[in-house]
Amino acid sequence: MAIVTCGNPHKALLRGEDLRHGRAIMAQPFKSILARSALVLAVALGLAASWAAGRLAARQADATLTQEAGVSASLYEAVLRSALERYRALPMVLASDGAVAAALALPEDAARRALDARLAMLAARTSAAAIYVIDADGRTIAASNAATPLSFVGREFTFREYFAEAMARGSGEQFALGTTTNQPGLFLSARIDAAGRPLGVVVAKIDFSAVERQWREAAAPVFVTDENGSVIITSIEPWRFRPEATLGLTVSPDNQAHIKAKVPGREPAEFVRARTTTTMDGWTLHLLQPADSTVDAAVTAASTLTLMAAATLILAGWMLLRRRTRAARMAAARAAAQAKLEASVASRTLELRQANALLTAEIDERRRAEAALLLLHLELEQANRLTTLGQIAAGVTHEINQPVAAIASWAHNAKMLLARGRQAEAEEALCTIHDLTERIGRITGELRDFARKSDQPPLAVPLASAIEGARMLVLAHKTRSGVIIDSSGMSADLSVLADRTRLEQVLVNLLQNALEAGAMRIDITARRLADGRSVAILVRDDGPGVAAAAVARLFTPFHTSKPRGLGLGLVISRDICRAMGGDLVLATDGEGRQNGGACFRIVLPFALLLRVAAE
Repeated sequence: MAIVTCGNPHKALLRGEDLRHGRAIMAQPFKSILARSALVLAVALGLAASWAAGRLAARQADATLTQEAGVSASLYEAVLRSALERYRALPMVLASDGAVAAALALPEDAARRALDARLAMLAARTSAAAIYVIDADGRTIAASNAATPLSFVGREFTFREYFAEAMARGSGEQFALGTTTNQPGLFLSARIDAAGRPLGVVVAKIDFSAVERQWREAAAPVFVTDENGSVIITSIEPWRFRPEATLGLTVSPDNQAHIKAKVPGREPAEFVRARTTTTMDGWTLHLLQPADSTVDAAVTAASTLTLMAAATLILAGWMLLRRRTRAARMAAARAAAQAKLEASVASRTLELRQANALLTAEIDERRRAEAALLLLHLELEQANRLTTLGQIAAGVTHEINQPVAAIASWAHNAKMLLARGRQAEAEEALCTIHDLTERIGRITGELRDFARKSDQPPLAVPLASAIEGARMLVLAHKTRSGVIIDSSGMSADLSVLADRTRLEQVLVNLLQNALEAGAMRIDITARRLADGRSVAILVRDDGPGVAAAAVARLFTPFHTSKPRGLGLGLVISRDICRAMGGDLVLATDGEGRQNGGACFRIVLPFALLLRVAAE
C-alpha cells in the first residue's frame, strides 16, 4: 500500500488542483451574483439620484420662472400705467379751456366746428382714439372725428356711465365697447362748469391696441381683468370680454405652482401665472410664463448629469481617480452653468429695475414740469402787473409833480405869512400842504401795493376800496382828458373774498383795455347774485366793443388785437378770478352793454356769507 501511494505523486497533485479549481468554479456564481447585485444597486441608486436631482431642478426652475414672471408682470404693469398717466389729465385740462366752455355756452356752428379741428389736432398729437364734448343733455356737439364717417357729433350718450358719473361727481371712468366704432377702450371724462353750473362733459377715449401689439410680440400671454373678472385688455384676441373662469386655466395635478391652459393657436401647455394690481381700481394684470420647455430642459439636464455620475460609480477601481476628476469637472460645469443662469437672472432683474427707475424718473419729471408750469403762471401774473405798472409810471410821475410843486409854493407862502405874523393864514397853508402830502402818499401806496407779489390767502376785501385803488392807478396814467371812470353807485358795505392786489390787477387790466380801445366813459357797478353767495361786478365802457369774430378766442393765450400786445392780460385775469373761486366772462347783451361798448362780468364769493358759513 505504501508503495502504491508513494508511487503516484502526480495523481495526488492532480487531485489538489482539481479541488482548487472546483472551489474556484463554485465561487464564480457567487461573485457573479455579487457583481450583479452591486450593478443593480448602483443602477437603482443612480436612478434614485437622477429622480431626486430632477425634482430639485424642477423646483429651482419653478422658483426662477416664478421670479421672472413676477418681474415681467411688474414691467407690463408699468407700461400700462405709463399709458394711462399720459391721458388721465387730458379731460380735466380741456374742461378748464375757455374755448370748450364757449362752444357749449354759445351755440354757434362756427365755434363748434373750430373746436372740432382743435380736438382732431389734439387727438393726433396725443394718439388718443377720440376726444369729444357732450352738452348737459347728453348730445355730442364737437368731436375729433367729426370729419370721418364714424363722427360722434349729434350722437347722444346719456346712457353711458362715464357721462352720468362726470355730471354727478365731476369726473368718470369706464371701459366699454364703442357703440359707433365697435372698438373697445377706456373712456375718461370731466365735467365742464361755468358760473356755478355744469355745461357738459369732455371725454377722451384711450385705445390700448398699441399696448396689445407690444404684448403680442412676447411669448407669454398677457391680459387684464376688471373688477368682475372679465378680460378687457389682452394679447390673445379670442379671450377678449370673456370671464377669467371660462378661459380653461386649471391647476396642474403634477405641480400645484403651474396651471394648464389651451391658448388659441397653440398646443395645450403648462404656465406659471403672475398677477399684479394696477392703478385702475379693480383692474388686475395676469401674465402666463411658459413652463413646459424650461422645466423639462432643467429636469432632463439634471437627470442626465446624475445618470452619468451614477454610471461612473460602476467602473472599476482603477477608474476611481479618473471618476472623481470627471465628477469634479462636472460639478464645476454645473456650478458655472448655475452661476451663468443666476448672472443672467440678475442682469435681467437689473434691467427691469433700471426701466422702472426710468419710468419713475419720467413721472417725477412730469410732476416737476407741472410745478414749474404753476410757478410760471404766477410769474406771468407778476410780469403782467409790473408791465401795467410800467405803463402807469409816467402818468403817475406827472400826477405827483403837480402836488409837489404846489407843496413848494404853499411852503414858501406859509414862511412869508409866519414872518408877517399872519398865523391863521399860515396854518391854512400848512393844512393844504398836509392834504397834498396825503394825496401823494395814497398814489405811491397804491403803486407799492400793486407792484407787490402777493401770495396771501383770500380775505374780506371792501369792493369800493379795491375799485378806487385801481381807478387811481389808471387815471394817473390817462393820456387824454375827459375820461370818466364812474363807480359812484358802489355800496361801501359790499365785500368779496379775494386777494386785494390780484383783484386790483384784474380791474386795472380791464380799465386799461377799455382806455386803449378808445373809451371815454367807464361805469363800474356791483350787486349780489340771487344765490346770496356771490357778487357780480360789471365793467362797462362806451368804446367800439369786441368784434364778433374775436369773441370765441377772447380768452385764448397769445390772441390779441393790439399791435404790441401779448394776448395774456385777459387770460391771466380770468385765471386769477378762478383761483379766487370766481370767474371772468364777456357779458351778454342782456346784462346791459351801452352804446355798443364792451361789458365784462367778474363773479367773486361774497365775503360775509362765507365767513358765517365757516363759523
